[in-house]
Amino acid sequence: MARLITLTGASGSGKSSAIRAFLEKEDAVFRPETIPKFTTRKPREDDNPDEVKCVKTLPKKLDLIYQQYDVRYGLAANQLSSALDQGRSPIVVLNDVRTISEVKTLFGDLVLSIYVFRAAPSRRSFEDLAKARGQKAEKNLDLEKRLKKAEAIYRIYIENIHLFSRVLLNTRGFQELD
Repeated sequence: MARLITLTGASGSGKSSAIRAFLEKEDAVFRPETIPKFTTRKPREDDNPDEVKCVKTLPKKLDLIYQQYDVRYGLAANQLSSALDQGRSPIVVLNDVRTISEVKTLFGDLVLSIYVFRAAPSRRSFEDLAKARGQKAEKNLDLEKRLKKAEAIYRIYIENIHLFSRVLLNTRGFQELD
């Protein structure tokens, strides 16, 4: 059965790795596909165009829209419906509890909402992540903003655990994701 998979987690938690792991599990029954969300933020070096499309303004066709830290995000519910109608399992990254709740209202039991957890956010982990991504200190001016966002997302998860169907603990990778 096709399911709508939403992934929520802090920057560097492993959402992209989880998407790759899901895509590698495709077979005759489970047919995952990524649905990119649109965002008004500036592109990052490690952005995957299958997961995010950076634009100046969000297209009018989007109806699932949220804003975090002066950046807008959005996607079209009909694109999710279309994938489900075709027996596909759309995968989207959503870091807004109101939007997760809205998606669950629209799609009901078809939603598998997953929180991807690696560790509680810390300045050191974000500095290490920036270094691993090849970001130099002068290019990484948004580190503080991203850290605060990660802390907020972590708090949101704890305060809204009822919204999530599963928690993926990303402590050793996703080799055994089933």
